[in-house]
This record gives sequence, structure tokens and C-alpha cells, in this order.
Amino acid sequence: MRILRVLVLALLLAAPGTALRAQGGDPRLEGFVARVARLWEAEDADALAHLAPSGGRMVLEVAGEGAGPVPERHAAAALRSLFADRETVSIRPGRVTVAGGEPLQGFGELAWTSRSRGVSAARTSTVYVGVVWEGGQWRVRELRVLP
Repeated sequence: MRILRVLVLALLLAAPGTALRAQGGDPRLEGFVARVARLWEAEDADALAHLAPSGGRMVLEVAGEGAGPVPERHAAAALRSLFADRETVSIRPGRVTVAGGEPLQGFGELAWTSRSRGVSAARTSTVYVGVVWEGGQWRVRELRVLP
């Protein structure tokens, strides 16, 4: 019976997500990236910018413009400008990876199909979502729109 308990404990420790909980992280990064996708589809620039880590700064890079850590209000303004120029056709969460580290970090990718407002031709870009585990939740430390 004791051997059975040891085997069950070993299997539980090897189960996905256990290492994340031991590091104080939440293994549901997929759900967080899906939330980012919903906010992106809703063109909710303020809510996206509000997901920045404490200090309110996130790295924001939109194709053709420089990247750098910007305050929450600047990130919201840049996203509003992006959403004013482009209309979302679809957005799909893709690969999601917990990278580890202290604090825990990870990333997700969104496939964003959009078109210029008033134009029928669409294009697909990748939105890279870099995240960090902070205060018991995932926070967006960077958003990069890649061609």
C-alpha cells in the first residue's frame, strides 16, 4: 500500500501544472491569452493597456513603428489608433508557452486577420503577447504586432 501511495504522489508531482503551482503561478495561461484575444476583437484598447504589469508600462510594437516600454495611457492611445485604421476579420489564439523563470513568464500568439477600414482585402498578422505572473495573475508585459 505504501508503494502505491509513493507512485500516486510521484504521478501527481509529474502532472502538468504542478510545477507552475509550486512556483506560485497559474497554469491557465491559455485562458488568459484567450481573454486578450476577446479584448482585441472587441477593440478594447483601454482594457488591453490596463493588463500591464504594476508600474503600468508595457512594451508595445506595432509594425512599422518602434518598440519600447510605454505608460498605460500611451499604450491605449496607440492601440486605439491601430484599431481605428484596421477592422478585425478574425482573431485566433495560437501557441501558448509558459517559459518559466522568476517571476514566471510566458507568451502566446494570436493570428489576427484584419483589413483597412473600407477595403475588402484582408491580411493576417501575428500578435505576440508576452506575459509575466504578478500579484497572483498574468499581466501583459509586451504586445508586438508582427507582419
